[in-house]
Amino acid sequence: MAHNQACANARNPGCSCSGCGGSLHGWPGHLDLANEYPEERERRYEQAYREWCREVGTEERERRRRLASPTEGMLHSATTMARIDIAGHLAARPATVARIRELGLRLNTHAFVHVRVEARRRSVTRPETADISRVLPGHFWCSLLTVLVEAADRWGRVIDKVPVYARELVEERTPPGWGAAQEAIADTALEAVWRCVVELLGLRPPEELLLVMRVLALFVCPDPGRHPELLRVCLSPLQRGVLQETTTMLLRQSLVRP
Repeated sequence: MAHNQACANARNPGCSCSGCGGSLHGWPGHLDLANEYPEERERRYEQAYREWCREVGTEERERRRRLASPTEGMLHSATTMARIDIAGHLAARPATVARIRELGLRLNTHAFVHVRVEARRRSVTRPETADISRVLPGHFWCSLLTVLVEAADRWGRVIDKVPVYARELVEERTPPGWGAAQEAIADTALEAVWRCVVELLGLRPPEELLLVMRVLALFVCPDPGRHPELLRVCLSPLQRGVLQETTTMLLRQSLVRP
C-alpha cells in the first residue's frame, strides 16, 4: 500500500503502510499539532480526557475495579493526552520541532532506503527479509529509537558505540511485534538511524538530542500503550516539565501494576 495522509495523520494503531514501512506513520500529524491554535489542542485534550472517564465509568464500584485493573482503553486515552501535551510543549520551541521533523524525514529518505537495500541483499540467505517493507510497520522505528535513547542516555559520550549497546538491548528484550525479519535487519537499521541522528544533531547538548529522539519515538509509535519500554524510556522522563499534572496522574492510574 502506498504511503498516504491516513498513515501520516494516524492517531490509532492498525496502519500497514508498506509505502513508508512505518517510517512516516503518525508523527507528521502529531507534530503538526504543535503549530495549531491552542484551542485545537485543548479540544483534543478534553476529548481524550472524556474518553478516559467513560472507560473508567461513573459508578463507584466500577471505578474502583477499573482503577485496580486498568484497561487498554484507559492507557490509550492517557497516552493520547500525553502526546497532545508534548505538542503543546513544542509549540514554543520551533527549532526543536524542525529538528524532530527533519529526523523523521531522514528515517524515511535515509534509514528506510538503506534498510530496504540491505534487506534485499540479505534475502539470498535470509528469505524473511525479502518483503521487508510490508513487515516493518508496527513497533519497528519506535523500538529502534527507544533503545538508541537508552544507550545514548547511558553511554552517550562514546558516540560510535551507541548502536552496539543498543543492539545488546534489543537482544536482551524482543520489542513488541518483532519477528525474524525485524531481528535479521536490526543491526543495519540501528546503524542507519543513529547515523541520521548524529548527522542531524551533531554535538548538540545531550538533553536536546534525547528530547528529539524521545518525541519522535512517541509520535511514530502506533500504540504506546502496548510498548512498555517506550513508556519507561521515552515518556516517563517527560513527566516533569512537559506533561500536565492531570496527564501524569492519569498515566499512573492507567498503568497495570506489576
